[in-house]
Amino acid sequence: MLLGLIADIHEAVEPLREALALFERQRVDEVVVLGDLCRTHHRLEETVALLRDARAVGVWGNHDFGLCRDVSDKMRQRFSPSLLEFTATLCRR
Repeated sequence: MLLGLIADIHEAVEPLREALALFERQRVDEVVVLGDLCRTHHRLEETVALLRDARAVGVWGNHDFGLCRDVSDKMRQRFSPSLLEFTATLCRR
């Protein structure tokens, strides 16, 4: 099984797109996120959409905690249900 590992994305959408395209060319079996999707929340929806489309799995980092566990009402109002569904699948590291 060939794994594609990604860490510390911090909403850097363009490099994430490049990595996912490389993984596709290399026929990676599974994309694994090693935490820290978030940074400023300006491109978080797009970041998560790319990972969701890639069927990524993984763990959450310290930047992601408020979106993965104990999600506040404020965060539920700010982010889409699909984003929160994806981040809820990330495990504690």
